[in-house]
Amino acid sequence: MRRARGAGAASLWVVAWSSLWFAGSAQPATAVELFDPAIAARAAALDDPRAATRAYLDAVPEARRAKTKAYALGNYLLDGIELVYSGLVLVALLATGLSARMRNRARRLVRFGPLQNAFYWVQFLILTALAAFPLTLYRSYFRERAYGLLTQVLPEWLFDQIKGLLVGCLLGALGVMALYGVVRRTPRSWWLWGSGVALLFLILSIAIAPVFIAPLFNKFTPVQDPALKDRILDMAHRHRVPADDVYQMDASRRTDRISAYVSGMLGTTRIVMFDTTLRRCTPAEIQMIVGHEMGHYVLDHVWKHIAFLGILIVLGFLFVRWGFERAIRRWPRMGIEGIADVAGLPLALLLISIFFVVMTPLTRSWIRVHEQDADDFGLMASREPDAAATTFLKLGEYRDLEPHPLVEALLYDHPSGRSRILNAMEWKRDHANE
Repeated sequence: MRRARGAGAASLWVVAWSSLWFAGSAQPATAVELFDPAIAARAAALDDPRAATRAYLDAVPEARRAKTKAYALGNYLLDGIELVYSGLVLVALLATGLSARMRNRARRLVRFGPLQNAFYWVQFLILTALAAFPLTLYRSYFRERAYGLLTQVLPEWLFDQIKGLLVGCLLGALGVMALYGVVRRTPRSWWLWGSGVALLFLILSIAIAPVFIAPLFNKFTPVQDPALKDRILDMAHRHRVPADDVYQMDASRRTDRISAYVSGMLGTTRIVMFDTTLRRCTPAEIQMIVGHEMGHYVLDHVWKHIAFLGILIVLGFLFVRWGFERAIRRWPRMGIEGIADVAGLPLALLLISIFFVVMTPLTRSWIRVHEQDADDFGLMASREPDAAATTFLKLGEYRDLEPHPLVEALLYDHPSGRSRILNAMEWKRDHANE
């Protein structure tokens, strides 16, 4: 066992030093213009949607395209590495009996069953976060800094990671206590009742996140430009979005990316603009961005996503029920006492991860369709197709504008920039006389 622990520690440090080496070898990104405004202006004068789309895309310099494609390719590779690595960590917890020992430690600490599950979760989350830390450090800090997409210095980034870990410990402990309480009381139909508990926690997290969680990481203040605020609120009220103010978030403390969102439910809905969006985008682009985000709210995408995810969770829990019993019979040395034993959490997570990986093309296609619908709503609400095109070019700072169609179909949860610009130009043609 000591040898196994030593090998695990050695592997961890190999990954850590490899991450730091690669990070050090990645040179800071040089400033490259996102697109040529003169070429974009000429593209706006074209009537043919495909020709205009091509012209907009050609406004992006070759150096920028190469940089974004390299960033995207690295993300694909890192997604696969993280998937395999996290699976190996879960397998190691089971194969070494460490998960069972963490359960036993929780039992020694407290007598109350739900609190035992909570203590297990805290151990599990901290251990897996530490195991993943070298890869997280490389991907989310050093690599983002190298590509010019992260503005934080290391202490600030680490502080955010610690805050996220603490929030995960608290909310995850509550979720684990509730879920395993249901499993213990309904051993035969746990997959159905457990799906309900999972969905309930999802809805509650969406409702409380804007008010209680997001302010832990960013500062939110009302937008100071009264004319812009009035335009956005007028758009919101015309489309029955229940917002009485527009907030800006200090995203620039972390990134230079542009974005906005309409979040919350059950009375916590709010419109939020990144301060980077206010600084880097024109009023017309801002209207398109906010119109897109309002589209998600008006078209009930959140509730549709919850319903869709609910179906997947039920199917995923059925897969876990099928695989869990077979696995503990096949490998009894894991020390798992049954489905209601929290020591089996790594096995359950491994099985549910496999299920959702298989479902990835379906889930991303589902989201992509709704993103397309939100684009259409944004175009209708803002009536700014050329501003939409330049917005999508700016989003190309970290999204490959022209991926291979198969890559877009399998890996993209948004339409590509090429597809979105073409859609905007077709909308412009169809509404030219309005």
